[in-house]
Amino acid sequence: MPPAGLMVRPFPEPGPTIRTAMEQLQQATIEPPGDEEELRELAQMPRPWDPGTCSGKMRAELWAWLDLVAMWVNEQHLWNVTRPGIPECWPAHPHLVHDLAVLACSRYYTSFAVSPAALEDWHRYGLPGFLERLRDRLGDGCQPSKHQPRPRRERDESHASTRARRDRQQRYRDDADQAGELATVVDAPGDTRRDPDDLHERW
Repeated sequence: MPPAGLMVRPFPEPGPTIRTAMEQLQQATIEPPGDEEELRELAQMPRPWDPGTCSGKMRAELWAWLDLVAMWVNEQHLWNVTRPGIPECWPAHPHLVHDLAVLACSRYYTSFAVSPAALEDWHRYGLPGFLERLRDRLGDGCQPSKHQPRPRRERDESHASTRARRDRQQRYRDDADQAGELATVVDAPGDTRRDPDDLHERW
């Protein structure tokens, strides 16, 4: 009886823009640039594992690649439904976008390895850690074709409200002013009352 198909599917390849960037970054870890200008350019390079640093063509490539990686993880590394897997609505979950980018890039970098150690680490630590965080954050939410609104949306909106931000900014100013007054007291000449062994004084 002929085989039904491939027993395993290869890990999806990123697009050329992402691939070039990751190869350059990998090379920089092997041979760090010594020139200050080159170091500055390296620091400004987008990191595909940190989507917020990407823009334009790289960003478009990243979303397409992560979508393939999400399907690959679900099909190749999950079997039963005790683990939720990556939901089809993953682009609507910022925590998943961040986590999936790291998972995909770390898996791609194992292709540069000349031994199975890096891939074993990904299987043993990277993927299980990702799936644990996914289960902790989503729980039973976002079943197939049933995306759920973010439960903590009201809290986040309250946190970002003008009133809450102003209250925090006032506390920042009060703290900075108080720290300045404390510095003046500490630096005052002739102050012999401080006990260097008093933890409260040192704090």
